[in-house]
Amino acid sequence: MVTEQFKIYYANAVLLAIAAALLTSVAGINIGVLLLLLVTPWFWRGSVFDAAQKKWTVQFLVLIASFCLWDVVTNLVAGASVGRALLALQHDLRTFAFILLLWPVFRVEKVARFALLALLTACVAIAGANLAATWTGLIQSGEYLWPTMHHLHGQISVGMVFLLAQLWLVRPSLSWRVALPMVVLLASMFFANERRAGYLLLGVGFPVWYALNAKRLFVGRYKWWVLCAAIFALLLAAASPVVQARMARMVLEVNQFFAMTPEQRAGVETSLGIRLQFYSSIAELIQQSHWMVGVGSVHFGDMFYAINHRLGTTSEQAATYFSNFQNPHNEYLFMLATKGVIGLILYLAIFIQACRLAWQKNDEVQRVVCVMFVFLFMVSITANSMMTDMEEGHFTMLILLIFLAPASLRLFQDNPQHG
Repeated sequence: MVTEQFKIYYANAVLLAIAAALLTSVAGINIGVLLLLLVTPWFWRGSVFDAAQKKWTVQFLVLIASFCLWDVVTNLVAGASVGRALLALQHDLRTFAFILLLWPVFRVEKVARFALLALLTACVAIAGANLAATWTGLIQSGEYLWPTMHHLHGQISVGMVFLLAQLWLVRPSLSWRVALPMVVLLASMFFANERRAGYLLLGVGFPVWYALNAKRLFVGRYKWWVLCAAIFALLLAAASPVVQARMARMVLEVNQFFAMTPEQRAGVETSLGIRLQFYSSIAELIQQSHWMVGVGSVHFGDMFYAINHRLGTTSEQAATYFSNFQNPHNEYLFMLATKGVIGLILYLAIFIQACRLAWQKNDEVQRVVCVMFVFLFMVSITANSMMTDMEEGHFTMLILLIFLAPASLRLFQDNPQHG
């Protein structure tokens, strides 16, 4: 009994540290995950799958294992040694591997629930700190207290907004306890943030969340609440000079890119311009690769670098603007280029199965919010690499574990069972 309680307290303490480090210290994230792995064998002892969800769970975990194995195979086919192939797996897909290893830790309902609350608290605290610093003039609007903070206002903060909205919808008695952190997140996103992803994800995510809750929201007073919430969000966006400036900049960057010659595009400096150029480059790489297995992730960087140079990118421009040749800022294209059609299908199947598993949950908050997080992730990776990116890859790993591993979360319910 003492051992059981100790491992839960230990896991919670480490998860609290990971939540605090998620947007502050990459080293802290790595150390936290390693510390969590130390107690994983004790959680595996006696761990069993929930009988009602066993089939869906096994399918999900087998898909992840198959995807990791396929990554190694593609690099071996591309001529890499076993050592380099395994090193590439550790570098690119460790977040997937961690899901397999850490699954029994999050099977414990109390651990999963604590991890979610720790992440939510960290997000609101960081958003509030940056908002306060902006309003007091410590930093300019659109700036951040530290560099990695900009990862907050994408799928992370938007997902948390929908989590709070779902809690409010399902448990109205929470009222201000969910309304206040939601306002902090939205205000920080609109007035103390320069990242466009948050605005776009909020816009495309709202109709999906509305559809998932159609039975509740199409009746009674809720439909007016939702309408008022949508109007409130639109007014916030309209009143925000940061939102207006960033959206206008997006249109300008797209128009500038398509007005350039191919030679000029090879040295483009804008955020969207670089992404569009990367898409052109990786499309050529895909055409040269074997459509079934791709080029492998080990050799991807060198091949991608060579194509950009052939298109006209100079060494100076590459060092200044295209320094990250391992990251094409589109995970679908990256998976297709490095792992072929089979790899892309396996990658998509993991997240489809995640939604299928989530839909087997009886907990409405757990079910709907998990699907929302997956949807936001799938939209996000059209313009960023998430699972191969430290902060947001680990966040997605934690979200999948938190919402899928336990049979139920029972968040903010009276006398929840700890499982």
